[in-house]
Amino acid sequence: MNTRFSFPPPRSRASTARAFPPRRRLRAFSLIEITGVLGVLTILAGLALPSLLQQLGELARRQELERLSQIGQGLREYILRTRQVPALNTLASNVAEVLGWPVRWVQETATGQPRAFLYDPQLQIGTTTAATLPYVQTTSGAATINGARCLIVSTLGAPLPSVIGNPGTNAVTVFNLLWDTPDGTQPPGWVWGGEWREILVQRVNLQPLFTRVVLNNNHIRFGRYSVDNTNAPVALTTNSFTAFFLGRTQLGLHGDGTGPLQAVQLVPSSEAPERDPTYAGYPSYVYERGIWRGRLFMEPPVPRRSGNDLQAAYEIFMSGPPNVYKVGSVTQSSVTWAMYNFMSNYVVWANSGFSASAKVNVNLWQSSMASQVSTYCNKKASAK
Repeated sequence: MNTRFSFPPPRSRASTARAFPPRRRLRAFSLIEITGVLGVLTILAGLALPSLLQQLGELARRQELERLSQIGQGLREYILRTRQVPALNTLASNVAEVLGWPVRWVQETATGQPRAFLYDPQLQIGTTTAATLPYVQTTSGAATINGARCLIVSTLGAPLPSVIGNPGTNAVTVFNLLWDTPDGTQPPGWVWGGEWREILVQRVNLQPLFTRVVLNNNHIRFGRYSVDNTNAPVALTTNSFTAFFLGRTQLGLHGDGTGPLQAVQLVPSSEAPERDPTYAGYPSYVYERGIWRGRLFMEPPVPRRSGNDLQAAYEIFMSGPPNVYKVGSVTQSSVTWAMYNFMSNYVVWANSGFSASAKVNVNLWQSSMASQVSTYCNKKASAK
């Protein structure tokens, strides 16, 4: 078999040119054009940079304000949780423990600037002052609360004014100026090289964490109370005991003597949103007839006696055991008879306009009543 191969005819130069068009020549930017583009970009960057920097600064400000708020809440939580107000040298570590942060996050800003922590120099919680902190709550609570305030100060720019960390004899003035001056405003008379808008102040009022508690006694024996179930119950020493206790304190109310625990009351903090209006702003309890009651204490009113009351008293007296050590003819009946005659003749005397003639019998039975009561009550004491 003869096989014949056929080849396509060779292409012409024109057809080859149509199949593969010639490469286009690239046009380069001139130096003038490049310079113009860079100039435009520079102008646009110059216009956008201030806005960008302002946004970054505002973001840093919001973050630091949020961090300061968290530190303030951490301080409040530590005080309520542990029933104590920490000293400055442990405040950062105490708050860090509550928040679960490294201590450095409490002590410094995100840029590494140290924060300043200040207590009101006039702080007084019971017998504890700013110089003698920490305050640790006991069963006595705090008789008075004054200046329970704390400041946390930070800066977004230059270091804080040295007077904040070392106020010297002007500590009270420095604290009050920082507390009272609006944010971003320079306190009167202060000079600082930075911008006051960059100084942020977190004000922590500790006073609302304490609540005034009133315990009253209206019983022949004193009721007892305990605090947080960590101490033996202590008896009231006066008919009215008043002290400030921290919120969340567990106040145990016990009977007198060896009486059992009757109730446990959770002391609310003054900043709690729900307050029982019955307590008029603070919890009050009264121990009467051997039972603790949660209500305001009122002195018992002067009783107005009637004939029924006198009859009941007579029956109780007459039903009591007689004095076996009696002498002569004085008895319970003779005592009550003398009292009856004294009161009856007193009414006659009063109705007569308190005449001299009617007073004779009053004086007679008054002497008889006094003599019989004195004799009847003293007999037992003379017994051997």
